[in-house]
Amino acid sequence: MTRRALIFDVDGVLIDTDRSFPNVVISAIQWWSRFRLGMKTNARPFTREHYDITKNHSAFNDDYIIAWTFLSYIAALDKKGLSECLLTPGEWEEIIASCSLGDPVPWVRQNFGERIPLKEFRNLCDEIYFGAKTLEAARGREPSFITMRGLWNLERPMLKIHWTCLGSPVGIYTGRSRAELSLALTLLGWTDLPPEACVTLDDGIAKPSPEGFRKLEEILRFDEAIYFGDTKSDRLAFEGYGKGRFVPVGPLLGNGKGVARDLPEALARQFPNLQQIL
Repeated sequence: MTRRALIFDVDGVLIDTDRSFPNVVISAIQWWSRFRLGMKTNARPFTREHYDITKNHSAFNDDYIIAWTFLSYIAALDKKGLSECLLTPGEWEEIIASCSLGDPVPWVRQNFGERIPLKEFRNLCDEIYFGAKTLEAARGREPSFITMRGLWNLERPMLKIHWTCLGSPVGIYTGRSRAELSLALTLLGWTDLPPEACVTLDDGIAKPSPEGFRKLEEILRFDEAIYFGDTKSDRLAFEGYGKGRFVPVGPLLGNGKGVARDLPEALARQFPNLQQIL
């Protein structure tokens, strides 16, 4: 008998991040432009539409890299104010289209230079996401940039049932760090999901690499997987793995046939017997 596992992405699938990570990206760009680049923050050049376009590029699964990429572009323009850095979402899409690498960092440095220290910038994004109260527990340090309530507080679970109710082995393949994932599992009530069943950025594996599925296959010992994802990088990662099927969830993958509105709908389509508890 075929042993099947259910593998989930987190952001936009298990957790509603509509008000968290997009705003982390926008806030980090505005903050760094003002306090590190010395620019007038008289406009908001990066919008939610810019975010969605970048997120749906296969190389930009990491939200902090999305913010760093756009900020690097701004820094390379060497303008005095953000109002001089405006471009349409379509123009931004054309710029990032030339990035064909799985890891966009070398492409960014080659095209926009190295004016934004990546590690320090990631620390800023961490502080915006976790907030001052949660940062010390998550990262073991006090904030260096801001003291605000973490935007993770705006997240909501997209599934109300426990993972053990799904009737199959469950795993997670996410671009989150372990600390970020811990917050998501708390919201879901899944804190008892074994850590080894979760592949995160801290494991040195990032989508669109299929290696996360291969690692989970070794641990969960399944023959094929059903992967629920919401971006092109999710789809490409699973296509590289190739054992099972990819289930598209959410608006980033369009409104075509087979794309579920949310995770409960996706699960109900795959497993009609779960409809009564979803």
